[in-house]
Amino acid sequence: MKNVKSFILLLILMVWGIDFQVLAGFQNKDSLAFTDLFSEEKPLLINLYADYISLFDDVSDKRVYHDAKFTVKNSSSAFSDMTVKVKTRGNFRLRKQTCDFPPLRFKFEADQARGSIFQGQDKLKYVSHCQNSKKDYEMHTLEEFLLYRMYNIFTDYSYQVRLAHISFIDVNRRDTIQRYGFFIEDKEHLADRIGRRALKFRNVKQYQVLRSNILVLSLFQCMIGNCDWDVSRLHNVDLMSVNEHSLPVAIPYDFDWSAIIAHDYFVPDPQIDLEAKYKRRYKSYRWSDEEFEAAFAEFHEHRDELMSLITDFPYLERDNRLKLLAYISEFYDLISSKVDVKEYILKQAKKIPTE
Repeated sequence: MKNVKSFILLLILMVWGIDFQVLAGFQNKDSLAFTDLFSEEKPLLINLYADYISLFDDVSDKRVYHDAKFTVKNSSSAFSDMTVKVKTRGNFRLRKQTCDFPPLRFKFEADQARGSIFQGQDKLKYVSHCQNSKKDYEMHTLEEFLLYRMYNIFTDYSYQVRLAHISFIDVNRRDTIQRYGFFIEDKEHLADRIGRRALKFRNVKQYQVLRSNILVLSLFQCMIGNCDWDVSRLHNVDLMSVNEHSLPVAIPYDFDWSAIIAHDYFVPDPQIDLEAKYKRRYKSYRWSDEEFEAAFAEFHEHRDELMSLITDFPYLERDNRLKLLAYISEFYDLISSKVDVKEYILKQAKKIPTE
């Protein structure tokens, strides 16, 4: 009887014209369609053909997607060529005085991406090298990529990233620029992966977020010297929760204003911290001594893994690698000293309101 029912269901699906590959993807959000892109460390090799003059001139609030041709050189699919849509994105880095090569957003059509490493993807953010003429900017992009990877080590409540080496080929002038950048996991895919949904309301306080999550997040931001985040304003932070009655978790992104990177385009934000330019600051609350000790132990547990991630990353220049290693080492010296913990973390910590 079970086989008969399965056969009848199969006939119904065939009559309705159901795409079984798509159906399989919906049945299993952890299917290859949703994980392949971020499951490998090898950089994607891509040719992107577009009209870059028109694309980069489109920076208004009403900017639209532009047609482009996208070739993935090391895709396992026989269909490595596809058409995609691409547009500029961002706020600060969208300004031409900041970046002559802005961040991008890609939009993939299901029929074009099917069978490729981008199958199951809809829209993806891409972090670019920002400046064509300054080598440091490409290195800084690689450094920010590593910060995402470093945070992945601590928690699944983090955005996955995939490195790419793209040849940007102008279809009109045939000019070509080759630079490293990276794709960031789609927010909805992240929510599916961690079994939560994105929250859009503001004014959530840090002490209303899952304690272990916010403690690791705030210490990580302290470790990399990033003050450019704020939970209550949803500034460079996404909140996700199982439902409206459960504690949310905070997921950070955009680490480019971290002191460990030291981009020269930093502009203080009066809503964040006017004195925070490239300083290591602890921007959270005074949790219990036991909670701090447990968090410090977790950081010590991952020290070798963090250092190896930097040391073994082959795309950074030597000076950039040494800079990252030195800055991370300073943080570990800090949390290993009771005097420094008291001075630079506990004294800066805010008191939890008694409500």
